[in-house]
Amino acid sequence: MTGRGSRRPKARIRPPVQGEALSEAHPAGSARPTPGSTTPGPRPGRGRPWGSRAWTAYAPAACKVCAGTLWADCQRCDGGSRVEAVAKRRADIETWLRPNPLDALFGRIAPRVETQHFALVVDVSELPEGRKKVGPHALAHRIAADVEHVAERVAEHYRIEPSDYRAKMRMWLWRTLADHQKAMQRFLGTTTTGDFKLLGRDPVFSVWTEPGNFDDVYKVRSVFAHNSAHMLTSNAIEEVWVGDEGGGWLDAGLGHWYEYEIFGRTSNYCIEEATAPSNWEKGVWRAPIRRRLERERDPFLPGLLPKHTGAMSQAESAISWSFYDFLVARHSDVLRAMLADLKKKQRSPRAILEEHLGQDLFEIERAWRAWVAETYPIKGDEPRAPGAGGKKR
Repeated sequence: MTGRGSRRPKARIRPPVQGEALSEAHPAGSARPTPGSTTPGPRPGRGRPWGSRAWTAYAPAACKVCAGTLWADCQRCDGGSRVEAVAKRRADIETWLRPNPLDALFGRIAPRVETQHFALVVDVSELPEGRKKVGPHALAHRIAADVEHVAERVAEHYRIEPSDYRAKMRMWLWRTLADHQKAMQRFLGTTTTGDFKLLGRDPVFSVWTEPGNFDDVYKVRSVFAHNSAHMLTSNAIEEVWVGDEGGGWLDAGLGHWYEYEIFGRTSNYCIEEATAPSNWEKGVWRAPIRRRLERERDPFLPGLLPKHTGAMSQAESAISWSFYDFLVARHSDVLRAMLADLKKKQRSPRAILEEHLGQDLFEIERAWRAWVAETYPIKGDEPRAPGAGGKKR
């Protein structure tokens, strides 16, 4: 399945030191970690650590001293306890570095990072982050941290096991439109000036540093986080994307939810309307949605459920996000079964929702509205504690 992309209205690794023995570790987190790096550190907008992960990245893998193992031979001894393990790691990395189809297409090695769930290419120069510039290696690690965090949360919500995925999610960032289109034509069978993705079986996402849309660190990180959620849920359990028939409300909602959870706002829409430069309520939605639900009493869900992801307006995407927010908070235990049923495409989304939540659609809407009134603020975006009345946390 293909889907239109999204538009918007450092890892510090201590290099090996010559003469350091193999029996001495080169931990990837020996330097002070930066947010979103491979080392334990604060996740942006939250206070919890990312946790440690085993990743392979092209830049350290190409190091002539350690070959990406982060260990260097000692010239003064016959070896330590890690010699065999490091030799195996070196051989594994050499195999990983062999040219792949992307390298063959471009006639060069595309800078890449591979994680548990993603095969990333970050082929760019520096990108701005406020007044600073972030290099491609640091950017790659931040993106990797973001998308792996999304994978962790998806696994939590949908009780995902490793065997539920049939492929790694391939996500590519290119410096130029020409490279983006060359990769798209070869691997996605189409070309466009905007970002584009293939969902379901062997998911692929490609984007370039398009001026005004994906030309800084936040824009790139957020579009990767948003689309990683679409890719993961399209490949999990069964290789079927639900956004084109019966599950647009779920697909749109979850894309925004995982992006919002990392960045505290959302800026990406997988809809044609998103070519406009606007962003509904500037991507900060709790208070605007609460006010809208209090102001408009006609039901939203009956009209929302039949829509495809790409046919939604920005405001409908925001409603989908809020309804998904409600499902995660109150009904996460049924998300896996509901997604599996939607992928079968044998029953209406209304019938599936009513069965798994044990209520008719209008009762479900009333429960969602009551939850929004209880937990969303009138102003600002900080969720309120349930039962806190007019007090905001």
